[in-house]
Amino acid sequence: MKNKKTIVGSVAIIIIFVVMILIGYKMENGESDDYTKASVSEVMNKKKETSVKNNDNKEINAQIFGAVKNPGVYSLKGNSMVKDLVNSAGGFSDNADKFSINGAAKVLDGANIYVKAQGENVNKAVANNTNGNLTLTSNNTNDEKLDINTATVEDIVNKKIKGVGEGIAKKIVDYREKNGGKINSVEDLQKAIGKKRGQDLMEYVNIN
Repeated sequence: MKNKKTIVGSVAIIIIFVVMILIGYKMENGESDDYTKASVSEVMNKKKETSVKNNDNKEINAQIFGAVKNPGVYSLKGNSMVKDLVNSAGGFSDNADKFSINGAAKVLDGANIYVKAQGENVNKAVANNTNGNLTLTSNNTNDEKLDINTATVEDIVNKKIKGVGEGIAKKIVDYREKNGGKINSVEDLQKAIGKKRGQDLMEYVNIN
């Protein structure tokens, strides 16, 4: 009887020992998993921080003109906003329409910013978008069409006419300069860029 109790006690001790080993093994694995997850998370966070720092250190160039004290091209940090570009140009002129631009917009490399003067009635304005690039808007119906005899290559490109890029714009300006500085009719325009394209372009331009 005594031997049976001894055997039962020994078996119980062995079972308890095995259970403790299993519990310890599971706990150890759980800690290891948590450590692995924490390590991966730490690496990802460091990569994000490095990416942000690299972007901040990147130098960009942008132009600002119009109602600012010192118009020109300026070098800025990669995370700069339009208001930073204005400050680089010495700030707004006294007559500036400060609401013609979005000061909180991020400036992209090569951005072209125009600041309107108060009461200025022109078709140049900065859209309130994320890059602050120069766009064209209309202040009245007469400004909706571009004067083909005064427009520059940049003016034509910025009009964003479908199928008309820098190459076509240069052809128009070159033809105009080679023919007395004036395009007199739709036929002249067609000679410069082709019959169909010239006809289609008349929807967006005036010949004065």
